[in-house]
Amino acid sequence: MKYLLDTNTCIYALKGKGGTVDRLRQHSPDDLGVTIITLAELWFGARKSARPESTRREVDAFLKPFDVLPFDHAAAEAYGRLRFELEHLGRPIGERDLLIASIGVAQGLTVVTHNTSEFGRVPGLKIEDWA
Repeated sequence: MKYLLDTNTCIYALKGKGGTVDRLRQHSPDDLGVTIITLAELWFGARKSARPESTRREVDAFLKPFDVLPFDHAAAEAYGRLRFELEHLGRPIGERDLLIASIGVAQGLTVVTHNTSEFGRVPGLKIEDWA
């Protein structure tokens, strides 16, 4: 795996946004993954949608080829360090974004996100915007 898809990248793909879909098609599913945090966010979004059951099926079908990475010990260690550094610099980011970023840093993966203003603050995190 090389890339970790952020929640907004998954949403863009689910909505058929051309640039994101084109970039995803350029990669093998083995190169792509999501975090358990992204899975939770997508399932929450499905639940609050106008069509919760069909949206959940769409989300599950989209995610089926991808590995879902857990928040493990290495991610927890990265989280502690990154949160301290970002708060010390006065540049904190959203909690769920930090959890996703911590998994990316711990696994040495590039996070694919349109939210570059937040993820770009994370020391040592590689990011790309496919939107």
